[in-house]
Amino acid sequence: MNKLAVNRKLGRPTDQRLAILRNQTTDLILHNQIETTEARAKEVKSIVDSIIALAIKEKDNFEEVDVKVVKAKLDSKGNKVTEKVTSKNGKEYLVVACKDFTEPNKIFYDFASLKNSIINSSKLGFGTELDEVLDVILEQNLYDKVKLKEFFWQMFIVDSFVGNFDRHNGNWGFLVDNKTNQVLIAPIFDCASCLYPKIDDENIKNILDNEKELEKRVFTFPNSALKKTFKLSPYFYINSFENVDCNRALFEIFPRIDMKKVDEIIDNTPYISDVRKNFYKIILSKRYEMILKPAYELLRKNKFLLEI
Repeated sequence: MNKLAVNRKLGRPTDQRLAILRNQTTDLILHNQIETTEARAKEVKSIVDSIIALAIKEKDNFEEVDVKVVKAKLDSKGNKVTEKVTSKNGKEYLVVACKDFTEPNKIFYDFASLKNSIINSSKLGFGTELDEVLDVILEQNLYDKVKLKEFFWQMFIVDSFVGNFDRHNGNWGFLVDNKTNQVLIAPIFDCASCLYPKIDDENIKNILDNEKELEKRVFTFPNSALKKTFKLSPYFYINSFENVDCNRALFEIFPRIDMKKVDEIIDNTPYISDVRKNFYKIILSKRYEMILKPAYELLRKNKFLLEI
């Protein structure tokens, strides 16, 4: 009995092939047409046909619900718009949407999708266990392994500096060009968990008046989203020097941090209060001076920590 060929190799490693097929299938559904090779067209057609067949089969198996969708607001030039929204408890928050960095032929492919194509996981690629993330970086063939590992650890250093506790596998990844097959690392985004955005000005004043509370927000929390049994403490992990790639990332990133420019950005940011600006500058200055700088100085004096 002859069997149909399923998911032909298409001359690409598995992770790249899946990324291309996923993106071209999405493009075909959204735009009704794509430009591709005959072999890929056959594969995409097969996938879309199965989706359509399933949709027809399940067309009456649904219920209607009202869903409110929050969409980023952009100005006439496509730039982000800042506005206030009110939460269920009546508090107002500033919401800033980033500019869409995708293009018609460049589709965002998150790291979670790549991870899910390599490691079977009940979390569908969104698990942030450090060992699994590093294994995927080494096993994948979508992007240069060395450069991707360097990017990952440099991102970790910057996230530690700004206190981002929500760098999961769905808010970083790649831009895949469907026409040229070029793969680039996408701009990082979804950094709204940095610098304690939900602490109101009154509580900020209380923290600034209490040195112990202030130091907790420098050294104790937030933790990283990455896990090794427990979520990593950026302070302890960076200063443990246990990972040579993390050491190298710190050695590369630290000299590039210009605190004067950081302060200028904060001072020139509209809408936020002076007390919040002061809080941001103090927190970042302390993380720079008390976490990153001591570790960098030790690495500078002990270069063997940068070697395998």
